Amino acid sequence: MSKVMQKPSLLASHAEVAYNAIEEMIVTLELAPGESLTEQALCVRLEMGRTPVREALLRLKHDYLLAVLPRQGILIKPIDTTTALEALDVRHHVEGLLIERAARLASESQRAEFLNMASQAEHSLAIRDNILFSQIDKRFNERVCEAANHDVAARAVMPLHAVSRRIGFFLAQVANYEPATTVQPHIEIMQSIAVNDSEGALAALSKLHHLTRQQTLAIERDGLLHQ
Repeated sequence: MSKVMQKPSLLASHAEVAYNAIEEMIVTLELAPGESLTEQALCVRLEMGRTPVREALLRLKHDYLLAVLPRQGILIKPIDTTTALEALDVRHHVEGLLIERAARLASESQRAEFLNMASQAEHSLAIRDNILFSQIDKRFNERVCEAANHDVAARAVMPLHAVSRRIGFFLAQVANYEPATTVQPHIEIMQSIAVNDSEGALAALSKLHHLTRQQTLAIERDGLLHQ
């Protein structure tokens, strides 16, 4: 009985590990935009079985990061500024609710974690470690959703974050944009949530959305994808 009950949980945890690993490879461009590969190649790379990898790929397909092509394999989607801007439109309307609720409802332990994440983000900026900040940003998004305790809003925005994180990483790592431009508003949001300052958090969020939109538009304007 116990073995039967453990199997779904074990499979779910393996699928989550696969999802996080593949998502990070896409966001940090280890899997390049436009790259094609097979499910089997990913299984070998991750040293995992087909079932968790397949589940992860289905989630990533819904996250606008890849396409699964029957009998052809997997295509890592090119960076698409139109999709990124549409995702930002949705985030603009929903994230304010999540940030406000997180600032108001977070527990003391959650506030301490937000403050710790702010320090880690400052450190990533000081050492110019874009991969580290991407990891912190992912955890930050997850913790905001947990603290806000609004499942519908969280489900609406969580699949969209990786699209923006990949663009942010591309701009900082490849196009040599100054990462502080968007990292600093993240830090301000974290610090504001930590001290129950919803107005400060929302002001920093508005700044972040504006800067993210401007940088996304700059990708097309400056022809950065074609350099």
